[in-house]
Amino acid sequence: MGSQPTEPDYSRTQMNLLATDRQDLEQVLASSLLRLRQQYPACQRLVLGVSGGLDSMVLLHACHRLLAQADQGQSQKQGQPTWPFAGLRVVHVNHGISTHAADWQAHCLAVCGELDIAFVAHQVRVTRVAGQGLEADARAARYAVFEQELAADEALLLAHHQDDQLETVMLRLLRAAGPRGLAGMPESRPLGVGMLWRPLLALPREQLESWAARHTVRWVEDDSNNDDRLSRNYLRQHIMPSLASHWPGWRQSVTRTAELGADADEILTEVAERWLAILSPDSDRLNCASLLNLSAALQRLVIRHWLLRETGQTPGWRLVQRVQVELLGAGENAQPEVNWQHWQLRRFADQLHVLEALEPVPPTPPEGYAWRPQGDGRLVARVLPGNGILRLYQASAGSAGDQAMRFPDGECVIRYRQGGEQCALPGRPRRALKKILQESAIPPWVRERTPLVYIDNKLAWIVGVGVCEGFQAVDEGAGWAVRWQMPSRQDHI
Repeated sequence: MGSQPTEPDYSRTQMNLLATDRQDLEQVLASSLLRLRQQYPACQRLVLGVSGGLDSMVLLHACHRLLAQADQGQSQKQGQPTWPFAGLRVVHVNHGISTHAADWQAHCLAVCGELDIAFVAHQVRVTRVAGQGLEADARAARYAVFEQELAADEALLLAHHQDDQLETVMLRLLRAAGPRGLAGMPESRPLGVGMLWRPLLALPREQLESWAARHTVRWVEDDSNNDDRLSRNYLRQHIMPSLASHWPGWRQSVTRTAELGADADEILTEVAERWLAILSPDSDRLNCASLLNLSAALQRLVIRHWLLRETGQTPGWRLVQRVQVELLGAGENAQPEVNWQHWQLRRFADQLHVLEALEPVPPTPPEGYAWRPQGDGRLVARVLPGNGILRLYQASAGSAGDQAMRFPDGECVIRYRQGGEQCALPGRPRRALKKILQESAIPPWVRERTPLVYIDNKLAWIVGVGVCEGFQAVDEGAGWAVRWQMPSRQDHI
């Protein structure tokens, strides 16, 4: 099959990516690391994520060679940039899944010892998440370690190459991914307080194999790589060879698709952020009435990016549709709920809410939880079992509820709603506590766990509402209020 002419909309970046497989691996790596240093000047040191397999061992040895050349003053003679970093260390994650995991860790330790490179290993326990495969669960555990390890002046290097990228794009295509999924793995992204960088992403695996053979690199083989029951292995062993035999240029086409997906995702992100600035400017909530004025497609875009912003996780197509139909399309008096992993998505007061799923409050002792003063008379923070922390702070009248509270100088106890409670807010008639919570816009899922402060067995303060009649501060300058830190990412009430 003859070579195809370059199409006019092929970007310069794309052409550079497609040309890199004709460049020397060390030259590509050195140029990539120099670009990392230029784009992220705060990055002073490198951390290599090393599994012991071919890819990561090639990256380890190539980095060591560049570092050695820089130390010997050879880089400039060979036309390569000098090593622009102050340090290099290796992190290995032992998932404990394979029976050979300990051998892989020992291999990595031995090689790093030979190369005189600092090495640390982490043993993790892979926690299974419903709806995810073992590979995804292991990946989550691995990246949690990487994020924990990285300092603000460090970048994590991973050895993903072009074949990994192609597999990723193909798998996401088969899973009905949108532009963000089809963009594949980014070359760089923030990770914790540091940065993740993939310097070999444009190189095919065969080039890594060739480099490993020339430099006698030793690596370990993951026995699971031959298990074609795993989607990535099946794709690699059966589908990709068939594609190559029928469409010799398929690699370039898929790579180009990834770049176009990245462009589309960047544009869509800009659009979504503009709408979020309007629909959710000052809180983690999303206004339903305004959202309903948008087209269905734009609604889904905004919902997707809102959830990503609030949870750090990209929601799937099905979830976004459920939010659109079950929450956004719910009746005025409905209290719909959509559960997603460890999050709860709810609608209340014409707003969409996303919150971490909370464990039920454990049974409360009949006498409640005593909140006793210290020897100096202060009420220190009171931990509520399974329900966060209460703190007393000084507040002038009008800064907390309708009025500040006098200092709790009697027996102070914390309880929760049991049903049938009544009280009066300052200057208002006595009414059912249930009605007061509803009219105060306390969300339904918060009402049952709202702390109630009793003084001498009388309701004195309703968290989220304010002081009750008879417990107002006499002196406006010496009032008090109660703040509740909930057991989740939600701040204070």
